[in-house]
Order: sequence, then structure tokens, then C-alpha cells
Amino acid sequence: MKWRLISVVLFAIVLTAQPATQDPYAILGISKAASLTEVKNAYRNLVKIWHPDKNNHPEAETKFIEITTAYEALTNRDKPDNYAAPPNSYSSNFNKFFDFDMDNFFDNMHHRYTFEFFRKLQINLDEFNSLMLTKNSKKLTLILFYSEFSLAFLKAQSVLKKVIEDVVPIGVDFKTMNKDMEPSAFWRAKGVFIPHLVSIIDSNLIVYQESFQNADNIINFIRKSLPVNLIPEFNDVNIDKFLNTWSADNHVRALVMQPGSPLRIRYALIALEYRNHIKFGYMNIGLYECRSTRDRYKVPHDKDTLLILKENVRRPAAHLSMAYIPMVGLRDLMESNKYLTLPRLSSQDVFDTLCPVGQKQFCLVLVSRNSPNHEAHRQSIRRFAQEARSIYPDKRLAFMYVFRERQPHFINSLIQGSESPSEPLLHIVLLTRLNKIMVSYKWLLGDDYNNWANYDLTKEKLTGVLNALLGSEAAWTLSNEAHIGVVLDEHGQSLLVRIAARAQQHIITMFYTMIDMTINHGLFFMYIVFLMIGAMVVMYFVYMLVENEIKEINKKVDKTKTKPSQINRQRELKLHELRAETYNGLVRLIKPGCRTIILLIDNSTALLLARQFYHTVWPYRKNKSLMFGYLNLDRSPSRDWYCELLSLSLTDTNKSIHINTRNCVGTVLSLCSLKKYFCMYHAKHPESSRHKNDKWRRVGMKPPKNGGEFWGFNEESDEENYSFDEDEESTAGFKPILKDKEEEIRTEHLLDGLPMWLDRLFEGSTTRYHINYWPDFKV
Repeated sequence: MKWRLISVVLFAIVLTAQPATQDPYAILGISKAASLTEVKNAYRNLVKIWHPDKNNHPEAETKFIEITTAYEALTNRDKPDNYAAPPNSYSSNFNKFFDFDMDNFFDNMHHRYTFEFFRKLQINLDEFNSLMLTKNSKKLTLILFYSEFSLAFLKAQSVLKKVIEDVVPIGVDFKTMNKDMEPSAFWRAKGVFIPHLVSIIDSNLIVYQESFQNADNIINFIRKSLPVNLIPEFNDVNIDKFLNTWSADNHVRALVMQPGSPLRIRYALIALEYRNHIKFGYMNIGLYECRSTRDRYKVPHDKDTLLILKENVRRPAAHLSMAYIPMVGLRDLMESNKYLTLPRLSSQDVFDTLCPVGQKQFCLVLVSRNSPNHEAHRQSIRRFAQEARSIYPDKRLAFMYVFRERQPHFINSLIQGSESPSEPLLHIVLLTRLNKIMVSYKWLLGDDYNNWANYDLTKEKLTGVLNALLGSEAAWTLSNEAHIGVVLDEHGQSLLVRIAARAQQHIITMFYTMIDMTINHGLFFMYIVFLMIGAMVVMYFVYMLVENEIKEINKKVDKTKTKPSQINRQRELKLHELRAETYNGLVRLIKPGCRTIILLIDNSTALLLARQFYHTVWPYRKNKSLMFGYLNLDRSPSRDWYCELLSLSLTDTNKSIHINTRNCVGTVLSLCSLKKYFCMYHAKHPESSRHKNDKWRRVGMKPPKNGGEFWGFNEESDEENYSFDEDEESTAGFKPILKDKEEEIRTEHLLDGLPMWLDRLFEGSTTRYHINYWPDFKV
């Protein structure tokens, strides 16, 4: 009896003593009636004292973890308040241990399967659509579809509650939806069975397909739902390239060094939340390939370490090493190091954060270019920005730089004042925000552009200006004012991409809204009926179109069989005009073994001669070594080029040539670019088989030296040197078109001898006129 009494007393002491050691109010040193503000103030004061980087006490790390855990427990609204129980609650529970009540048993069973916990996290269809439209998510959202009538959901309640209590404090946004109240959202989320869990990030929806009885499966699902390249893994070989590219993207570097793999989810979630400002990297310091980097930053091998690196990658701006880094400490560290020491003004978000509206704050912006020559000026301002924190500890100052070529509208709006420089490059503008679109400003001009590259001169001048301004309340409103508009986002998507994405999302939203209205109003079956009727109408319409097209094809086939001569063949031959734009393609740059055949025309004979030429060269259309074109002699550049070509082919090059355009019409030139020669056809050319003096070609005689009429620049025809023998002509069986009494040839007969000349051209029996070079075609 005595030992039983002693054991009961000891058990009661344990029950009453254990909550006191775990009471978060006692850990933070506040009362249970303290407000949220008092909880935060107590947490900040204790963190400053017990932070491991500031306190060398052996129990500092343990105490810091207890303080952080207590703060998270009191500020987490999703967890029930188990710490505000009445003083006699443990004694009452102790009495109930010995007094069993059947009614209380069933009440506890009903409380076990209560849905109030999940109803608090419930969202509606509009909030679901808003999550699906979010392109740049800061948190991973998990949505659980449940039903109060599902036995599988009742079995998984305990596991789901545990997962929610574990993942919500580390940054996962957990929501629920009742499948019976939002059927369209359940259908859009590809739901089939209950419970149904999906993750949404950047408008991408991923479905959980594992069992709900294992919490580890859900944790692995969260890990797989995060973007693949959110925190890339590095080693000693490629870590320097990652750290030294801060200038390109204007982002701070955060290096997570962990003694093991895989990366903890809390680091991935904090990287997702701050990915617009900070680029994260991961190193497994337990590997041999990461030993050099670990030794460089003196990182302990048995603790998690977070390094914040800015412009000086050799010296971290912040350092935190603990066996367990709490989420609150991570978030505080990220918030205080979101931007570089001298960030670039690259978006409106950067401008609004560093130079906010409604606060007395000076913003100094250096105007430079994206050039290594201006890096010395930026480094000088960056060094002064670091020292300004100690020189002006109670004043709000922001230092930035901007690229002149990337923000032209922002810079041009600030050079309209009377005291503004004509060229703002390598000058500093001092800003204060009046409202979202208006600023007051003042330019700080140096005597020389290189002044800001010298740190001593920079510090002297900026210190003098800031001392004068900060010492006077009236100086907060500067002399000039300007409307600056919106700062361009240098890292954002293009306008067309954003419009296309927004249009796509609106179309999807309208489609699912129609589906939702159809399902909720009981019109689903009517929709199916109308859809089937519409499909039948469309099929009948397509059938009629096919029938009509078959009939038309049959009619054409019948006409083809009865009248084959009526088939209109589609011409494939192309005639190119020889101009300055096409000169290289038709003459100078043609392939070896190819040639170009050119017809000379004028405006009055273009239609007639081009049509005859087209029909004549049609049989050669499939020859890939030939190109066909025409030259309009009514154009001055074309006429000059032809004159120069003729002069190059004559022996007497000193003679000035003046051609008669009318005499040149109907001439055909065959140009061989590689061997620099051309062949000529003309109705009055000695080689023409239709000319009365063709006997020179047939008997192997050379044409007379003064027979230049066919060139087109001799207006008088010298017929005395031409001898014609009727007997010789009849013997050869040749009948020319021109008689002795004819003095000129009609236009429609100029190309009658072209087919036979082409035959001789391809035989190689035509005369070749060699030139030293091809003349230029002047514009």
C-alpha cells in the first residue's frame, strides 16, 4: 500500500512538472495573456542575447533553438493553443484517468474525426483559379481535396494533420477544398479518388499518387514539386563561376553548405520565397570535391552553414552555422540581405523597396554604362555606401547605379531641369520620392568625369553634400521635380510573351467557368445532347463538301479525256530583271559552268519581246545551269552598263560609245561569268541565220571590220561592203527574211532567229567576245 501511494505521487509530480519545462511562455519570459506584439519583442530581445554568432556560451545554441521553437509555437495560428489550459487541467485529467465514462468515450471518438481543422484551411473556386494564374509563386501551395463522407479520408486524417503541422511552419502554404462543394475545381485538378492532393507552383499542377498512410511519401512529393534548378549543386570546380556572376543578374548569392545529402526542404522553400532577389547554391561539404571551398570560408564540417555573399565573394556579408537553423532565423537573414551593397536599378520593385514612398530618405543613383571602364566609379560609390552605414547610422540612405542604355526613359525624365547636365553619364542624381510617379531631385556634378573614380574625392564631396542636406529639414524637398513613370524590368519577359500567357490563362478560365456553370446548374446532359447534335451537323456538312468536290474532280477528268488540248499548264520559268540589286546573283556570283541569257528591251517593246522570249526559252526551263532575264535600256544605269560592256569587247577602247536604244532592242546576250566572255544575238548580227549576209558564217569567212550596225551604236548601215550571192544562197538551201530592198526589221520579227542561235550557242559555234572584267552596275 505504501509503495502504491508513492508511485501515484511520483506520477502526479511528473504530470505537473513536464508542461512547465515545455511552456513557451516561460521560455520567452512573458505571461500567457501576452499579445502577439509582446511575443515578437521578447523574441527579438532574447535572440540578440543568445545568438550563437554573438554569444560564446556553451549552451547558446541550445538556448537559441528553444527560444526559436517557442516563438514558432506561439506565432503559428494553424496549431491549437495547448499552452493556455487552466491551472487545474492536469488534475482533472488525472481524475478522469480513474473515472471512465462511456458518454465521454463516444464524445472523444467524435472529436477524433472532426472536420473543423480542415475547414479552417478551406478555399473557394476563385482563390483556386487565382493560384492557377500565379506565374511567379513565392510559396509552394498544397491543396487537399476531401469529402466528409469518405472513409479513406477519415483513415488518413491523423497523417494529414501531422504533415500539415510539420510543413506549414517551414513555408508550405497548405489549403483544402471540399470536393462536394467545388466539383469543377476537383475535376480541373485531375481528381478521381478522395483524398486527392495536388501541388501548385508557377501555374503548374502536379498530382500526388502515393499512399496517404505514410508521411514520408508526402514529404518526398513536396521535394519533387519544387523547381529542378531552384538550388543547383556545386563543387570546387564550378563554385567560382556561380559566385562571380552577381553583376549580370544583380542578385545576392546565398551558399548553403550541408554535411550530407539530400538538401533539406526548408532551404529549398526559403530559396523559392526569395528567388527574385537571391540566387541560392548548395554544396555537400562531406564530399572531397568541396573541401577547398569549405576550408576557404572556414566552415565547420558537422553543422549546417549559410553564407550570404555580395560583391566581395571572398568575404561573406553574413554567416550562420548551426546544427539546426530555424526558419525564423533564415527568413530574418534573407530580409536583411535582399540586395547588394550597390544594387543596380533594374526594376520597379527594386526602386520601390530601396527608395520607398512616404519616407524621408535620400537615394543616390550613379549613371553609368555596362562597360568595364566604369567599374572603378561603381567601386568607389560601393565603398562609400559601406562606410555610410557607420557615418550616418540614424539616417536612411540608399545607394544605387543605373545603366544609361537600359533605362533611357528614367534618365531622360531627370535631365529636363535647368541645372541638369546635357549628358548625365558618370554623374550622380540625388532623389527623394514624393509619390509613386513624382520625385524631387538634384544632380551632383563633378569637375571631371573621373572624379567619382577617386574614392577620396568621392567621399569628400558626398560627405559635404549629405551633411548640408541632412542638417536641414527643408532640404528634404529638392529644387527640381520630375515625372519618372515606371522603371523597366530588365529581367522580365517580353510584352508579347506576357500578352500570350495572359490570353491563354483567360481562355482556360472561361472554359472551366463554363464547365462549372454547366455542372452546378444541372445542364450537363443537355450539354452532351447539344454537343452530339452539333457533331452530327458538322459531319453532314463535311460529307456534303467532300461529295461536291468529288463531283467537280470527275467533271474535270472527263473534260481532260475529251479535250486534252485545253489543259492550262502552269508556267514555271522566271525572268529576272538585270538591275543593281540582282546583278551579283545573275552575273558575278553564278556557279561555274552556268550562264545567264539576257534580253534587251525598252518600255515600248517590253510586252511583245518578253512574251516571244518566254516561249522561245521555255524548253530550257529545267536546265539548272541557265538563268534568264531582261535588261530595260530605258533605264540610265542599264544603258550605261551595256555601253561599258560593248566598249570592253572592242579593240579600240579609246572610242566613246553612244548607242541608239531603238537599234539595240531585241538583242540577246549569253553571259559566262567565270570565263569572262559573252555571246550576242541580234537580227542584223552576222551570226543570225536569218540575215542575208549569213554566208560569212556558212563559208567560214570573218565579218567585215566596219559591220558594226548590229552593235546598235552605228546609225548608218554600210550596205556597200555586203555582197550577196543568190546562187550561193540557193545552194545552201537558206532563205533569209530580209531582202535587199528592206532597210529595217519589224519588232515582231526580231527574235525569229533566236531558236537556231540557241542551238549554235549550246554547240559552242557562236562567236565569243572576251572581256577583262565585268563592269559595275551603277545605281
